[in-house]
Amino acid sequence: MLIIIDRSPRRTQDTKFPERFWRGARIPLMKTSELLSKLNRFTSRIAGAMRRLAEVFFGNFSWRPPGWLNRTVAGCGRFERAHPRLIPSAMIVILVICCSGAWTWNWYSHLPKPKKVSAKIVPIEVTKLEKELKFQRLVIYFTESAARLEDLKKPSVQGVRLEPHLSGAWHWVQGDILVFQPTEDWPADQKFSVIFEKNFFPRHVSMERLVHETQTPPFSIAIKELEIYQDPTNPTRREISATLELTHAVDPGELDRHVQLNILGGSNIFSANDPAPHFTITYGLHQRVAYIHSSPIVLPDQEDFLKLAVTKGVRTAQGGAQTRDTIEEKLRIPSVASMFQIDSIQTTIARNKNGEPEQLIVLATTADISTRELAKALQIRLLPKRKVSEAEKQAEVESSEDADQTSDDSAASNEETESDNDSVGSQVKETELWKSATDVPDDVLDGARPVVFAPVESEKPQGRQHAFRVRVESDGELHVRVNKGVRAFGGFPLSEDYS
Repeated sequence: MLIIIDRSPRRTQDTKFPERFWRGARIPLMKTSELLSKLNRFTSRIAGAMRRLAEVFFGNFSWRPPGWLNRTVAGCGRFERAHPRLIPSAMIVILVICCSGAWTWNWYSHLPKPKKVSAKIVPIEVTKLEKELKFQRLVIYFTESAARLEDLKKPSVQGVRLEPHLSGAWHWVQGDILVFQPTEDWPADQKFSVIFEKNFFPRHVSMERLVHETQTPPFSIAIKELEIYQDPTNPTRREISATLELTHAVDPGELDRHVQLNILGGSNIFSANDPAPHFTITYGLHQRVAYIHSSPIVLPDQEDFLKLAVTKGVRTAQGGAQTRDTIEEKLRIPSVASMFQIDSIQTTIARNKNGEPEQLIVLATTADISTRELAKALQIRLLPKRKVSEAEKQAEVESSEDADQTSDDSAASNEETESDNDSVGSQVKETELWKSATDVPDDVLDGARPVVFAPVESEKPQGRQHAFRVRVESDGELHVRVNKGVRAFGGFPLSEDYS
C-alpha cells in the first residue's frame, strides 16, 4: 500500500499571507519599480568602476567586517523579511520628521529676537604712585540706558555687589555708565565678579547676563636706578645705590629675602669684615618705593660687573599676590684707573642773564670733579683749514662737473638749481675739515691758535657737567684736549689724554 505525502503548503481560506509559509521560496508582496532597479544597477556600475580605479592606483585592500557588524546586518535582513511593509513606512516617517525639523528650525531662527542689553567692564589699572593715592574706579559701560530714573540722583545704589568684597560705593554717572568708587586699593592679581540682582534694572531692560568678571593687574617690581653713589662729604666712601618701584605695597622685610647682589667677575668689592647680604633696604612713599644701599665698596684692580636681582615670589601686603618673574640689572664697576673718564664733549649756544648769546663747550665726566679743577687740564685751540691734496682737488672738480651736467640735462626749477650749487659749495668746505682729532699732526696742533675760555660757575662744588665760555669769531674747527693726570673727587686720576 502506497501512501503519498504531499509536502506542498496547504492553501486554506483562513490564511492571510500563505506565501510566507512556503519553504525555500518567497513571493514578494511589493515589486520594485523598474526605475529603482535601473538606479541600483547604475549605482553598482559606478561603484565597480571606482573600485577598479582605486585598485589601479592603490592596489588591493582586504577587509573583514567584525562579528557585531555581521550580526547587525543579518538582524536587519531578518527584520526586513519579517516586516516587508514596515521599512518603507519607517523611511517615510523619518523623511517627514527631518523635513519638519528643518522647517521648524527655519521658522524659529526667523522669529524676532528679544533685545538684550550687554555690559563691558573697563580693565582696572594700577593706582598711580602719588602723595595722596587716588584709587582706580571700576567703570561699566552698557549698550543702552539701563538705570532707573530714581537711581540717577542717588549718591549710591544697592542691588549690585563685588565678590570678593571690597569697600566702596556704586553710583550711576549717567544712564549707561555705572561706576564703583573703592575706599581702599585693589589687591593685585585678583579676579572679581560683578553680580547684579534681577530688580536692579527696570522691567523693560533685559540683560544678556547678570554676572560679569574682571581681574586686577599683576604685582610687579621695576628697577628705576642703579648706580655707584659717591658721598659728597667723604671722598673715600662709595656704595651701590638702587631704587625699586612697586605696583603694590609690601611688608617690611619682604624684599630682604629676595634681593641679591652678585659680582660677576668674582672681585671682592666689600670689606672682609662686612657680613652678607652687604645691603640694607628702606621704604618710601606708601611702602611702594624701596631704596637699597650697599655697604661701602672698594674699587677693584680690574673692571667688573655687579648684578642686582630680585627673585620671583615677592608677596604683597594686601591679598598676598606674588611676582611672577625674576628681574635683574647689571652695573659696571670701574677700576681705579677707569673710574674717572671724559664721557662726551659738545658745543652749544646759550643766552646769558642779559639775553646775549654765548658760545659754550660742555664736558661730561664719569666722576664728580670741580669745574675749576678740570679747567687746569683743559686746552682749546682753533685749527687751521686742512690742506687739500691734488687728488682730492681733481675729485672735487669732477664731482662739480657731474653736478653741473645733471642740472643742465634735467628740467629742474631755479630752486633746485640753487640747491645743487649750495651742495657743491658745502662739499668744497668738507674737504678742508679734519676727519678726527687724531688726524691732526703735532706740528699743526702746535701752530694752532689757543682759544681763551672761562669756566661757568655751577651751583654744586663738584659735578659731572661742566660748561666753559669761549669766543671764536672766525671759521674753523676747535681742538679740545684734557691732559691726563687731573684728579676727580676721591683721588681718581684721568689715566689718558682725551681729545
